[in-house]
Amino acid sequence: MTRLQLRLLAIFFFVLLTVIVVSAQDQQATPAYDLVFDAQPGPDVPTLDEFALNAADDSEIVVNVVAYYEANAERLALLWREDNPLRLAGIFTMYISHISRPYGETPPTASIMDFQTNERAHCGTYIIPQQQIAIALGLTTRTIEFVGEHAWLEVYVDDHWELFDATTNTWINRTGLELLEGVVRQYRYFYTPMLDINRPDARLHLLEGYNMPRLRERMPLMGITYFPPGELAVSRVYGPLADQLNETP
Repeated sequence: MTRLQLRLLAIFFFVLLTVIVVSAQDQQATPAYDLVFDAQPGPDVPTLDEFALNAADDSEIVVNVVAYYEANAERLALLWREDNPLRLAGIFTMYISHISRPYGETPPTASIMDFQTNERAHCGTYIIPQQQIAIALGLTTRTIEFVGEHAWLEVYVDDHWELFDATTNTWINRTGLELLEGVVRQYRYFYTPMLDINRPDARLHLLEGYNMPRLRERMPLMGITYFPPGELAVSRVYGPLADQLNETP
């Protein structure tokens, strides 16, 4: 074998070894889930922690949140490109609840004060601050739950229900009941810490066996490719139109 052939052979084995090492490193670094980080900027809205400072109870927190919203509604309308005042308020209640706690296992929650005490939240607890703030802003609301699977808040916008899922920060212009029938829908994803590369704490739930980024992708596909299991439960209506809508069969 000539000297040139020996050199070429040595180069070949060096390149082969490099490829093997890099491949092994990549496999070791690859997480057990497929996560595409969102390029959308972080929130231009405070979390509930700021409004809970020095507050004695839920009512004081809600007063602080409502005052902030009323002072910033025009700016938020531009930020979220939304000109319907009912939908804008619904987005705000969903958004502020979502960004205030990352998803994860947590004890039952009965109040915003409880929500603030816990380090994380799940679908049933995100609804607690979301609904209280929504009602304080004059919205009419109800909860839809697939028992043991998922729950979200819906807001009556003009003459129909719309879905505001604080767990995934997803808005859909239909009620979940219509989605299950496969109707045409519009939807928007808003910023989520779960896809923020600077918020690894917001992905701890993946280690517990929950995949909220996957649920976020599936919510707009409800009734098409996603059919939540579990018993369907629709709550009573709360808010200004409660009497009228609770009487509707």
